[in-house]
Amino acid sequence: MEMSLSSIVKLPDLLFARFYLRFFREKNALVIFTFHLLFRNEEESTLNHVNPQLGITTDHFCQFVEYYLSHGYSFISPNDILNGLDHHQSYIMITFDDGYFNNIHALPFLKKYKIPAVFFISTNNIIDNKCFWWDVLYRERMRLGASAREIKREEDRLKTRTNEEIESYLVGKFGEKAFRPISDIDRPFTTAELKNLSNEKYVSIGNHTSDHAILTNYDLTGIRSQILCAQDFIYNNTKTSPIIISYPDGFYSDEVIKVAKETGFGMGVTTDFKKNYLPINNLADDCMRLGRFDLGGSEEPLQLCELFRSDKIFYKWIWNFLNKRYFK
Repeated sequence: MEMSLSSIVKLPDLLFARFYLRFFREKNALVIFTFHLLFRNEEESTLNHVNPQLGITTDHFCQFVEYYLSHGYSFISPNDILNGLDHHQSYIMITFDDGYFNNIHALPFLKKYKIPAVFFISTNNIIDNKCFWWDVLYRERMRLGASAREIKREEDRLKTRTNEEIESYLVGKFGEKAFRPISDIDRPFTTAELKNLSNEKYVSIGNHTSDHAILTNYDLTGIRSQILCAQDFIYNNTKTSPIIISYPDGFYSDEVIKVAKETGFGMGVTTDFKKNYLPINNLADDCMRLGRFDLGGSEEPLQLCELFRSDKIFYKWIWNFLNKRYFK
């Protein structure tokens, strides 16, 4: 029911996008996409090791890349943004959040098409070799028979807490063993794997805090600690210093941006559902509030690729309104 309703809500935007792209020239922009999980095939997405709505298959990832290449987009890295973009062109930046080992499946496509990507790393999951807390919640609640809607409600409630509080809650519910990875699907990179990844030609490493901490739940000292501890670990183990941060779950504030800038970051990516129109002022806070789109869980990525080229998109706001109004 939920998926069919989502498709119904998207339909007017999809029809409008086809009309718009046929008769109007899309505005030049930097379009950023966020990915989390890469499944090698559809079967992996049905194992319930992780929430499948956060993932996309490698076949769909390939389709996404080929679609935007065929429509004249240039794939770029964070350094390209800081060096300045030609506002007469359109660009794509690929980002992967969290630090899942399965992101390694992107490398053959990056090499084949000679395109860069940014991998944002939450470092304490690597240090402790522990699952991400939302996967623990999803897997354990599914095992107990909860619905996806019930799990989403509980997840949203937990997002108002610090990471320490979230993990303490989940350990109390399911035990410490629940944080042990059960496969290559749900585990993070190891330190050695992260180092190898950072040495790849088309890879940039980004900061995603120590604990995937939702920074708006922390005071200034906590924000700074979460960012700097992750930065130190990444530098000490890869000899690279990220210049871009992804705010976990997209939550940010003026205080978060202030700390991020003070700790040396020139760019920050959010989950704000938007294109980043050119030119981008590298000296302004615009670079600290870059919007992104998400293809996770989509069974029809090419439709969404077409939709995201349009300069008028409404379904996300309609869907969020329906969720808040009728399904909470």
